Amino acid sequence: MCAAADFVRQGAVLADVGTDHALLPVFLYESGKIQKAYATDIAKGPLEAARRHIEKRGLSGVISPILTDGLEGLESLGITDITICGMGGELIAAIIDRAPFVRREEVRLILQPMTRQADLRRYLAENGFFVEEERIVSAKGKCYFCLCAHYTGERQSLSQVEAELGSLLYEEPKNPLFLAFVETKAKAQQKKIEGLQGAEAPLALSEERAYLQALLAILERNSQ
Repeated sequence: MCAAADFVRQGAVLADVGTDHALLPVFLYESGKIQKAYATDIAKGPLEAARRHIEKRGLSGVISPILTDGLEGLESLGITDITICGMGGELIAAIIDRAPFVRREEVRLILQPMTRQADLRRYLAENGFFVEEERIVSAKGKCYFCLCAHYTGERQSLSQVEAELGSLLYEEPKNPLFLAFVETKAKAQQKKIEGLQGAEAPLALSEERAYLQALLAILERNSQ
């Protein structure tokens, strides 16, 4: 949550999608960072929990809970920053895809995929979104990425290593947490290749080996 909060701009009008208890918008408003917020959820139970938390903090006039699917119905609310955290990468991509109003350069997307971050990065690149910055954080022994992106209209294709590792791939020096993540990926990739050895898919095996070599090269460069 802290990584996502850091990416929200000062004075933003925020939409927090899948808000649950509205912890993020409440924190951001009370810290003086945002003007107002819309806390959305598709389920009535989590939204009611958000409503109670907002009322308890005395913020009903500035944080509005909205029952909706993703970003539906929010296009006229003057939203500048959007947080979508704690979901799978494919679901985050689907929510963005159904909201044409986010395809404006002034709208900032702050995204924290729990799984399938490569699918989300591919969607963003292939649909004209530029990832400005990424951070990697650790929670309960697992690594997660938080992405900050906006629309430019320039479409790109990503290699497998770019999709899996993101813009942190190009940062120097490398974050130790990122390198630990790469090492974990390399070990998993090695096991995957061992399982493919008898398969009748030489091209797939060649591609998997190339990906492993790219991971190992990153680790080698940063061990010197």
